[in-house]
Amino acid sequence: MSLLSKCGTCLGKQSLQAGDFLRRICPAVSAASQQVRNLSIHEYMSMKILQDAGVPVPKFAVASTPKEARAAAESLESKDMMIKAQVLAGGRGKGYFDSGLKAGVKMIFSPEEAEQLAEKMIGFKLITKQTGERGRICSKVMISQRLFTRREFYFAIVMDRATQGPALIGSSQGGVNIEDVARDSPDAIKTLPINIEKGLTREQCLKFATDVGFEDLSEQAADIMVKLYAIFLKKDATTVEINPLAEDSSGHCMETPCLFVPLVA
Repeated sequence: MSLLSKCGTCLGKQSLQAGDFLRRICPAVSAASQQVRNLSIHEYMSMKILQDAGVPVPKFAVASTPKEARAAAESLESKDMMIKAQVLAGGRGKGYFDSGLKAGVKMIFSPEEAEQLAEKMIGFKLITKQTGERGRICSKVMISQRLFTRREFYFAIVMDRATQGPALIGSSQGGVNIEDVARDSPDAIKTLPINIEKGLTREQCLKFATDVGFEDLSEQAADIMVKLYAIFLKKDATTVEINPLAEDSSGHCMETPCLFVPLVA
């Protein structure tokens, strides 16, 4: 089987899920005193960062016009795809456009459908619970390969106030609010402080992956953790969060068995 990653990736600032978990559930790994950074990047930018670091992600392409959306869909050579409005707001899948189109995240099955939907997304405002009635203009859409997951895990790297260094957080229960997992199944959440001077070794990641419950995917998970830690350092991030880190249903991703970072709504 394989692992892939849905981009619940946060770079530069702490996500609500990781932050709330740290503050309320695990004070020893709390981020309450960390500096605040007002950095937000679009989903496709996060995906590119992951891709450049060698983290398995679904195939994707970005478009600024309906015709580009059609060409992007054609380039993926897939019948199962997603079109996603690139707007800095949560709840895109449940939002609506002032063009009349409902939802900023939709399944598509052809390049023609990608073009048709892009015509109702690009240049229009997407309104979600987070944006309020003012909404936000959608200037780009992302077309991505649609993959099907078998199991979903949670993984994050955050700053640990107690040790003044990074810490890993992992759980076999991904794809849901980590606070809910901490409340209902606290034993399902594992943490590992990292010595900032010694760094993070692959051996540590392998043991951590085994403890979290990746089982036969532990080797792949360890490789991904090492790469995500490299991103954490290179980007001077306070949080890198992947929810979920998923196992695909076919056992193959990009022609080889892998874990992947799927795309979120």
